[in-house]
Amino acid sequence: MILGYLILSLLFATLGNICVKLSSGFRRFLPSTASFGFIGLCLYFLTLSVETLEIWIAYAVWSGVSIAATTLFGIFLFNEEASRKKFISIGLIIIGVIIL
Repeated sequence: MILGYLILSLLFATLGNICVKLSSGFRRFLPSTASFGFIGLCLYFLTLSVETLEIWIAYAVWSGVSIAATTLFGIFLFNEEASRKKFISIGLIIIGVIIL
């Protein structure tokens, strides 16, 4: 269950970031509201995960994976530029998380 909280936090962080993009600068009500809800849930589950995980591990994994996931969703959902540099960076982030 320890990793379950961290995984839920990652899921909600990614959903929150997607909703921020969909909110068009917080001009659209539903995605704006959803972004606050998802980010709140993300922080709640991150808080639960650091009760049992060391904070440096939890935060390093959380930040790296959420950056990688958000970047991939940006590429596939919002047609953002898919460059070799982005994929190499995501690969390095994943390698770093695995090494932890």
